[in-house]
Amino acid sequence: MTTTHEHSGDRRAGILQTAAKVFLRYGFKKTSMDDLARSVGLSRQGLYLHFKTKEELFQAAILNIMEGARTAYQAALARSDLPLLDRLLGAFVAFHGCHIGQLDEQYVGEILEAASSLLGDAPAEHERRFIADVAKLLGDAGEARRAGAPEVSPRELAEALCATSFGWKHRVATPAEYRDRMAIALLIALPGNRLRNKGTKTVPARKR
Repeated sequence: MTTTHEHSGDRRAGILQTAAKVFLRYGFKKTSMDDLARSVGLSRQGLYLHFKTKEELFQAAILNIMEGARTAYQAALARSDLPLLDRLLGAFVAFHGCHIGQLDEQYVGEILEAASSLLGDAPAEHERRFIADVAKLLGDAGEARRAGAPEVSPRELAEALCATSFGWKHRVATPAEYRDRMAIALLIALPGNRLRNKGTKTVPARKR
């Protein structure tokens, strides 16, 4: 039997997920509480019962995104039944690839500015934790050296892969394309490893 508390929790989760999509699509400044209320099927006063201000809702929505990403990428890293590269690729898809296509590029700076103002160090700490978790897996697997390159630490390799992932996140149009590009990056960075599932083969072949 569903309790009132469970129903309230589900309702809040639904509001946060829908609000996040609205913010990512239309930016922080242009989005009003009326817009958000309509998107979640509530009156403005009904939405105010859950969140007192747009800023509070934005903060909660972004924190919810980060929490969901953390749960998903940690689950991917923990998949001991999969090869190393598949675990890493799953983690990067969860961390950077899941919202590709939802964020209007013209609002990237505005969203980042609002997140910095309202969330403080939380986004940076989210990334630091991700890098630390990736570095731990790389260290445990003994994978911190590129072929023909000087030895690097697991932390340095994780930081380089994260920077590559961030770059592709803002250069591709679809999650599938992001996945293919990151698959290539991982194969280059960790030679000798293989991917069980190399991707959707959306990367164009090189012309000869």
